Parts: sequence; structure tokens; C-alpha cells
Amino acid sequence: MKKLTITGKSVEEIITLFEESYGIKNGEYDFEIIDKGSAGFLGMFSRDAVVEITIKKEYYERRLEEFLTNICKYFDKHIFVSVYAKNAKTFLAKIEGDGIGKIIGKHGKGLGALQHIATIFLNRLSDTKVTIIIDAGDYRERRKELIKNIVENALKRVEREGKVALDPMFSFERKLVHEFLKNHPHVVSYSVGIEPYRYVVIERRRNGDSFKTRKHRTYHHR
Repeated sequence: MKKLTITGKSVEEIITLFEESYGIKNGEYDFEIIDKGSAGFLGMFSRDAVVEITIKKEYYERRLEEFLTNICKYFDKHIFVSVYAKNAKTFLAKIEGDGIGKIIGKHGKGLGALQHIATIFLNRLSDTKVTIIIDAGDYRERRKELIKNIVENALKRVEREGKVALDPMFSFERKLVHEFLKNHPHVVSYSVGIEPYRYVVIERRRNGDSFKTRKHRTYHHR
């Protein structure tokens, strides 16, 4: 996840200072001694120790879980948060409890805002760009069914009107729309606008509208 090369008077000093400055726990990092260092002879020709430290995913899982828990407790003290890394760049967070409705907010706006600030938080800790996906009470799964219904109704309108613009959606919702529409070759879809007002446009495929043209229109599928 993140590698650091640290120098110091000794390996022990490097590890101690590293643990204190990062608030990291045993098992959340690996280290390799590059150079043990040397005190030299009579204080001459001394050499610093060099250690390469790799911060593991467990550290980021814990930090993200703590971050989300601290926020969620202001909504309800009985909310439970669990986090695990799907891979090195994607973290999934699950929020459960009676008060999750307050976190989700109207049309999922609260959940989207929480995911946004959680992504900023974790990216500041990592040296690679990471993605955070948060679900609360299976909201995303329920939203997936709703998006499917929205797409089916939009397709009927496209048949009559030729072109339909959907309401603004979160990134994961727009991706669902595009995924659903892959099974409908007679239409093309593309995203328009700037967050948080970005929305999907669905229109009837024109004569001679090739896959290349469709790909050009849909390269902003987020």
C-alpha cells in the first residue's frame, strides 16, 4: 500500500519513531532492514541505519473504520461499521444500525457525502489513489433495483421522444445505468454536467451510429 525508506541512529529507533508518528499497530506493517548502521570506530566512520517499511492494508482498514465510526456515532450510538479491502485500491465499508436513515439522507445524498469525505481522508494517508465504497443497510442493492426501473421507464420515453435526460445521480448510479443499457443496442448513453449535478442522457441510436461513435459519447461514464 505504501512504502517508506527511513534512516536513523538504529533500527530500533526508526521502528519506535515510526510507530509513534503513524499511530500504527503491530501487524499493520512489514519492514526490511537495508542497513543496520554502524557506530564506527571511536565515533569515526559511523553510518545510519536504513529501514524500508511497508504499510499494510490492515492499517488503512482500521483507520477508515475508526474515521467512519467517529462520524456515525453523532447520528446514532448503536451504529456498527465494518471495513475491508477488496484489493489494494478499493475499500468497502458497511454501515448497520437503526439510525442509518439519517446517514443515508434524502435520495442517498448523505451517504454520498460521507463516501466523498472518507475517500479524501484515506487518500491523504496513502501514496496511491484509492476508492471507497460505502453501503448502509443494503441501500445500494435497493437503489440498484430502483435504477433498473428508472432505466426501463426511460427506454419507453426514448421510443416516443428519441432522447431523455435523467435526474442527477451519484457516480455508482450512473455506472449502473450504463451497465443496464449495454443490453439495449438501439440506444446510446452518456453523462453530462459537473458533480454533484452530473446526469445521464439516453437517446435513440441514429442511422450509421457506430460503436466507435457510442464509445466516444460514453467515455465519461462516471
